Amino acid sequence: MRRQRRRPMHYTAHSLHDGTVIAVFPVRKPTLRTIKQEKLRFDEDGVCREWSRAGQELSDVYNESRTRFQDIIATRLNTRRAIREMVHPYLLKLQKDIDEVHKKLDRVLQLLESPSNITS
Repeated sequence: MRRQRRRPMHYTAHSLHDGTVIAVFPVRKPTLRTIKQEKLRFDEDGVCREWSRAGQELSDVYNESRTRFQDIIATRLNTRRAIREMVHPYLLKLQKDIDEVHKKLDRVLQLLESPSNITS
């Protein structure tokens, strides 16, 4: 059975100034001419165009789509909090372990470089 061919996806994103993405839609890969003319850069997620804005329309009570944007922002905030609670303590512990290994390595290197250890 043949493996299905998968092309990388490319996106255009609308985001807030703090980096919160509130809308994304797929686009065709821009042509080489367009990439050169508009000096497009592709990030690791495949976003080739990104427009950021202040998000003032999200506080407008007459904007019916604001609840969707508010849900997106709430999800981002909850995800960041969950990652901070679950991952941050382990990262601190790893950093502490790495610091201890560096101290031990420095001690070993000092002992190897000391003149008393040189044998003739």
